[in-house]
This record gives sequence, C-alpha cells and structure tokens, in this order.
Amino acid sequence: MTSPMLAGAAATNNNGGHLSEPTDGYGQAPAVGSNDTPRHPPYMPRPDVAGPGVAGLGWVQDVHVHSGPIYLRIVNTLERTINRGGLAPGQRLPSQRALAQQLGVDLTTVTRAFDEARKRGLIEARGPQGSFIAPPKAGFDQAVDLSMNVPPVPDADALADMLRRGAAAVLARSNAPNLMTYHLGGGNPTDRHAAARWLQPMLGTVDDARLLLTEGAQVALAAILLSQGREGDAILCDPLVYPGLLQAAAALGRRLVTVEGDEQGMCPEALARRARECGARLVYLNPTCQNPTALTVPTPRREALAQVLEREGLLAIEDDPYWHLAITAPIALATLAPRHVFHVATLSKVISPGLRTAFVQCPSATHAEAMAAALRATRLMGHPLVSALASQLLLDGSAQALLVQVREEARERTRMARYLLAPSLLERADGLHAWCRVPAPWTDATLVRTAQLQGLAIAPSSAFCPPGAAFASGVRLSLGLAADRRQLENALRRIDRLLLSDALPAIDR
Repeated sequence: MTSPMLAGAAATNNNGGHLSEPTDGYGQAPAVGSNDTPRHPPYMPRPDVAGPGVAGLGWVQDVHVHSGPIYLRIVNTLERTINRGGLAPGQRLPSQRALAQQLGVDLTTVTRAFDEARKRGLIEARGPQGSFIAPPKAGFDQAVDLSMNVPPVPDADALADMLRRGAAAVLARSNAPNLMTYHLGGGNPTDRHAAARWLQPMLGTVDDARLLLTEGAQVALAAILLSQGREGDAILCDPLVYPGLLQAAAALGRRLVTVEGDEQGMCPEALARRARECGARLVYLNPTCQNPTALTVPTPRREALAQVLEREGLLAIEDDPYWHLAITAPIALATLAPRHVFHVATLSKVISPGLRTAFVQCPSATHAEAMAAALRATRLMGHPLVSALASQLLLDGSAQALLVQVREEARERTRMARYLLAPSLLERADGLHAWCRVPAPWTDATLVRTAQLQGLAIAPSSAFCPPGAAFASGVRLSLGLAADRRQLENALRRIDRLLLSDALPAIDR
C-alpha cells in the first residue's frame, strides 16, 4: 500500500506558472542548508521545484482529503508539502485571511493553524511582511534516538484528544469500582470482541476460546515459553532475533538454537533438521518486517515453513507486531497452520507502547488455558482500566483512525531511509526500522560509540545475537522516535557520512 501523497498539488514557480511534481515524489539535490554533495539520490527535492516568492494555494486542496480537526489538517498538509518540496524555505505564505477564504473556514481556525505551524518550526512570522516557510534546523546538537522501535506520533494533539475522549467514554459507560478491582486475566468478552475486530484483517474469524489479551507482547512471549516447556528446553530461532526473546529465554532457562536462513528467511529443511537434532518443539518467528533485519518472509516460504510445523509436530510463536505497517504483508503463518501457531499481535508498535495491550491467538483452547494459567502465575491480572481504554478505542474506530496516520508517517520515513542511505549500505527498510551493513574498517561497536559522540543512538547487531550465534556485523536504525522528518533526515545523513568515511576516529583505532 503506497502512502497517500499530495498528488494533486502543484508547486508554483517565481513566474506564477506550475511545475509538475517528480514522478517519485522526490528530487535530485541535497537538503537546503546542506554542504554535502550527494553520492546517491537524496530525499529532498530539486531547487527548481519551488523557490523564493509567494507560495500559491495549490497545496490547500489536500486539506479536505484528510480527517481530524481542520486546523491540524492545515498544519499537517503544510508539513507534508514542505517535506516533499512543494514549498521551499523563504517562500511567503498567502495571508491568513486569503487562506481562510480559500478553505471556507473562520479566520481564527487559520490563526490557530499558523500558531501550531510556528511551534513545529515549519513557518516563521516576519511582522507586517507575513509568514514564511522556515529554513530547516541543523539539529546537530539534538540527541536523536535511533535505537528503539517506537511508532511515530504524527499528530500529538489528535492523540491527546483521542485518549481524552476514550477515557471519558470508559468512565461514563463503566462502573468505576469494577474497573479498580480484581479481574481474571486474559480479557473479558468485550475485550476479546474488540481484539477479534482488530485481528480480522490478519487472521479472519477468531475463535474466542483461543484468544487471550496480555499487557504487551513481552508478557505474552514469556507466558508462552512458560506454558509450553521447561527449563533447559531448546527454542529454535533466526540468527538475529528480537532482544525480548533473548531476555525471556535467559530468565526462564531456555536454550536458543539458531536455524540457517537465506534471503527469504528461515530455511524449511534446516528447521526440520535442527528440530530433530536438538529435540526442540517450539520455534520463534518474526516473519513480517523482522526485527532487526526488516525482512518480510514471502508467502511461498511461509507455506513451506507451515508444512514443516505440521509434519514435525512443532509449535511456532509468530511474533507479528509490524503487520499493519508492512508495505506488502503476506498471509499470516497462523492462517496457514492454525493448530500449530501462537499468533502475537500488539498495539505497541502501531498505536502506542503506553496502551500495553497485545492479543494472542493460540493453537487451541487447551493451549489458551495453559497460557492463561502461566499469566495468572506471573502477574495474576492485567490492568482493567487500560484494557477498557484499549477496547474502547478499538470499538469506536479511534485506534483504526490513528493507525492510518501512523502507517502513513512510518512509510514516509522508510522512504526517506531508502533515499538517504547509500545503496551499498542499506540492506532493507520496512515497518519501523532499517537494517544497514557495516563496511570495513568500521565494526558495529566502533560505529555505535562514534555515533554516541555525535548525539545519535543506534542498535548494533550484537544486541540481537543469541548466545553462541555467528556474529553478523550490522546496525538497526529505528525510524519512529525522531521528533519529525527533518530531525530524522539530519540523523540519517550523518549516519550515511559516517559509514562511507574511510577513516575511523583516532579513539576507535
């Protein structure tokens, strides 16, 4: 699914004419204010797409395409147009009154939008001269965290409004004392109904008897390991895995045994062979936008893996937090081998980690009962108020509306990574992160240390390696936590320059 772009908006040149947008939405020059000479196609547009002068109103038509408060639609459309090059630094915007007339809204609405745009650093006021597109901030003194996978927040005000409305609805429709007492874990019927609606695009119809709710995917992962094995058991996995699996396995005394893979993911023949060699019956898979490599296992390979699960009598944990964000998300493994797969989905990577809500479709009702017992043994119950809020947002459509915004922003950021990082370095970008090779003379350790000195936090491949696994040199760049696209662009350019540098800093030699 391609991110919605301002396809209908045209950029106005100094002579009042209109120039067509580049077909890929991006140009061929470095960002304004950059001293770099690009070695590969950059993200920012050509200078001739938009130059100094009075900006036209072509971009305004996109305001009506999106939903939400009108003032935020104005700001978000303005930001998208700037990031795509439809408006350039130094261009003067039309007067607030002219914009209000064009949109058919009150002047106060436009004034509020301009105030928000100034807070975001998109525009600057110059007294009687009016408002102008602001130059990009260099941001070299800003610490940028590219080490943690968190969904971007494209509209903080809309998120706050959604949470306020959802909490008010929960308190208005629920018995407050009941929300503050003990509840059985795993979710009540309303929670499971809301979860089934969320899972339907991925899994189709979900059986309530096989469905559980937990406080995040990490809790679900630990409960599955606890209910489906004992200390010393082997768990099969990829050579690079989600760090939460490393932590859960270590805490519960499980051994991680890696299985060979190729450019399409885990090899079915190797999975069957390894299972027989070490007697494992549980395999961990993260087949969509895999963390950290961003690989999505194609459908034919998933079908082959499902056949191995059925033939060998294996159980799989399908950790699938990024399915909604993937450019192309193949059929879930749980659909191909439903009686052999624990499918784990979460709101943390597509809405907010603060909701602490994950959904697990178990292979059978018996597996669900065993997992529920493990949950009760480790944390007795969940958080009724948080669960009720999550269910309210799912049932009234708020979560789905926010998902649309998060998905659009996440896909724009992965597009940035593909354009800004040299092809010789970037291996893959999808979901919320990009996976990069680390060329000699760099190692992932020296790169991480050097990036830290420049205010950049990145995740080395060592953070994803099971004990005893062959070391693979690479780094994961998380794209969601940067405050905005300008900050992310600046950070990615700096990483690119570091990786393409021939000389290491003296302290790292």
